[in-house]
Amino acid sequence: FCLSWCEHYLYIIRLSGRLKMFMSTLALCLLGTLGLSPLAVVAAPAMPGSVAGPQSLTVMQWNPHWQCWSNKECAAHAAAALTTLLTTKDLDFANVIELEAPYAVPDGWAALGAYQSCGDSYGDWDTLFYNTKRWSLISNESGCMYTDRSFTLGVFSSVTTPARTVVPVGAHFPQTLNASDGAYDQSVATLAAAIKKHTADWATPQVVLMADTNTEGPAAAASSPSHHGVNKTNGELLHDLGLWPNPTVNPPSAPLFKGCCGGEVPPFAWEGDRIVANFGAPPTPVATILFDPAPAWATFNNSEFHKGVMLQLSLD
Repeated sequence: FCLSWCEHYLYIIRLSGRLKMFMSTLALCLLGTLGLSPLAVVAAPAMPGSVAGPQSLTVMQWNPHWQCWSNKECAAHAAAALTTLLTTKDLDFANVIELEAPYAVPDGWAALGAYQSCGDSYGDWDTLFYNTKRWSLISNESGCMYTDRSFTLGVFSSVTTPARTVVPVGAHFPQTLNASDGAYDQSVATLAAAIKKHTADWATPQVVLMADTNTEGPAAAASSPSHHGVNKTNGELLHDLGLWPNPTVNPPSAPLFKGCCGGEVPPFAWEGDRIVANFGAPPTPVATILFDPAPAWATFNNSEFHKGVMLQLSLD
């Protein structure tokens, strides 16, 4: 009875040092072993916390792709859309991949990784925007997680409650259809090491990944032979990064959706863009697919435009 959800929950609680919660959960497990069922658990366990302050976090992932910035109409509309999203959607963090054009960051926002995430001016960029009215930067890092594939992460504290910390991570994974080339494994190892370096002082850092993973879920791959390769659930992906103890348990995350790519035939047949966190409840928080349906300005010839996704997570 207990081995699935209880072991997972006790693991998290032990790390947090919350003895009272640990004992009460242990008691529920003992009841289950005696055949006395407690209330059904229907949500993935939330990461425990005792810090007051902001109670929710809203984040965004979007990859308009470099072709958009090479198309005058798409570039103008995408820049305007990004400004609208940052200023009207109550966002805390936003990850934008391949933002390969000058962009005026709105008041109240700052950016990490712009134009320098991975490689030179012809490299790959992962730009992580953060709301400066809500979050103060503690540390950050940008770099290559694989050849010409970028990541940007930051450790932030709440402006109103400095003891509240979160770690947003943006990443652009390599193509993973060829599982034998080791691209996924190398990328995950590099990214996991960077996260660990910046969160070594916390037993259970609250991390949210916003990424174009170029990796579909097993269900999507099973329905289309051409999509086979490295196929990961959200739980498996976060587990591979060392951020989730049980890969069979779904973490708080946006549902997988077909958001890539605009110029292919058929368009938007691939999954890949994800938001996944090791905190927040319930396991399927409030998610919104952006640019759905895709706007006309994003559907030009050779477009690789991705739809975006936005997710609201609880912090306690």
